[in-house]
Amino acid sequence: MSKEIIEKAVENKLNAPKNNSKRNGCTCLLGNDIGAYNTCGHLCKYCYANANSGLVKDNIKKHNANSPFLIGELESEDKITDANQKSWLNINSQISFFS
Repeated sequence: MSKEIIEKAVENKLNAPKNNSKRNGCTCLLGNDIGAYNTCGHLCKYCYANANSGLVKDNIKKHNANSPFLIGELESEDKITDANQKSWLNINSQISFFS
C-alpha cells in the first residue's frame, strides 16, 4: 500500500522513510516482502508467491504452531537479526475529512 492509503486508513500523517522499492513502478510504502514463498495454503491461481503447489503442501506440513517461524524450526544456516522498531505516526498531525 502507498503512504497515502495507509495515512487515510489510520487517519494520521506518517513520518515514513522514502520508498526504496526494488521493483520498478512499485508505489508501496515498503517494497519488502514478508513471509516466505510457497507457503500460502490458499493456492490462488494468480499468486506470484506460490510457484509449486506440491512444495506449498510440503511446507505447510512443516509448520509448528510453537515455533516463532512461519515454516519449520531454526536451522544452522538461518540468520536472525534484531530490527529497530520506531513509530512513523506524526502525533501532531491528523488528517481532516475536509482537506
